[in-house]
Amino acid sequence: MTEAGEAREGWQDRLGEAMEARGLSGGDLARRTGFSAQYVNSLRSGGRGARLPLETAKKIAAALGVSVEWLTQGTGGRERVSDVYPVGLPPDRYPGRAEAIALLSSVVEPEVITALRAAVPEGDVDPGREHWITYAKELARDLRRIKDDPDFVPGPPQGRTPPKSEFSVRRAKK
Repeated sequence: MTEAGEAREGWQDRLGEAMEARGLSGGDLARRTGFSAQYVNSLRSGGRGARLPLETAKKIAAALGVSVEWLTQGTGGRERVSDVYPVGLPPDRYPGRAEAIALLSSVVEPEVITALRAAVPEGDVDPGREHWITYAKELARDLRRIKDDPDFVPGPPQGRTPPKSEFSVRRAKK
């Protein structure tokens, strides 16, 4: 594509390109950003107009692992510098885990990556990439079961009020 063609390319095209590169559908990106699938798909198709709100762009760019500047304006590098060169983080004590996270970051839920980063193996030895990938599969399976459980509803159970704190109970007695 020529430079003139690149200038005509809009953020919707870059959004679609990044989604395809990561193998994400509108529903997948919606889960990662907290938006609805309809909203993400309307952004991609141009149904929301030519403007992309900055906060929306930040969430989408973070979920796709691209820079906000590239997504919104087509300038700068596509990948976030922090994804290519870790910034401000000490090196992972377990290189196998770091490698597994790099491989899985675009295909598993963010909660799985967070749990992987928090996990500490027994002993001081890295159990290796295959161990971490297997562990990530277990975490993803557990997360899917929790999300699919009809009894699991965030917040207090229906028809009941949440438990009161000790402070609110003492205050009500006064």
